[in-house]
Amino acid sequence: MTYSIAIANQKGGVGKTTTAVSLAHGLALRDHRILLVDFDPQGHCATALAIDPEPGVFNALINPRAEIHQWVRDTTRAGLDLLPGDRSTATAQIVINAENQPIALIHLLFIPLANDYDYIIFDTAPSVGGIQERGIYAADVVLIPTATEFLSMDGLAQMMELLAILKAKWHWTGKLLGILPTFYDEQTRESHKSLVDLREGFGESVLKPIHRATILRECAAEGKTIFEMSPTSRAACEYEELTGEILKRL
Repeated sequence: MTYSIAIANQKGGVGKTTTAVSLAHGLALRDHRILLVDFDPQGHCATALAIDPEPGVFNALINPRAEIHQWVRDTTRAGLDLLPGDRSTATAQIVINAENQPIALIHLLFIPLANDYDYIIFDTAPSVGGIQERGIYAADVVLIPTATEFLSMDGLAQMMELLAILKAKWHWTGKLLGILPTFYDEQTRESHKSLVDLREGFGESVLKPIHRATILRECAAEGKTIFEMSPTSRAACEYEELTGEILKRL
């Protein structure tokens, strides 16, 4: 069985792409077959893996009857493939909304790949009435990274509302995989209070936090994952632990 995991938040700058790339490579290193799909118009998944951004997602969304395999790229990492995106993804969102494409558009797109991968990971961009909703609808589970700061709580609240709408209006059968606190810094009161509030509000849905780390920013610049850049670092250990925890929850 192929599991689809959407990495989503209505707020940007919460470590979403870092989490998507790290989780994808973490799962691949455990001998799973992974497809990472970049639904973010910034195309940062490709950059983070030292691959040129391409309009693969645009082509797939605009040509839903075409053979999707042709736009999948090998990342040169065992078990990890990428369906890259770029700025044209934003255009695709305009087109699918104008054409009133069904909520199940993305779900249907990936059916032909179901036997090729163990996990398909969607890195989604904040959006309303577009790709993010269709990506979540296509996912079995949703992981919500949220920065441990006051302003990020609003984005989390919006995400929870969106999940409720998808269940009520479109009968989405997926579930919340977990809430991942990011950019955690135990030296600041705001970060500590945000983590406490998350745990009080969401209980066991809250995963162990990912600490703020300069090395995670450096990874993208080098086109390497944290497991390649600094495999013994705290950040690598935390994402390795996250990978294990997610496997337990699925």
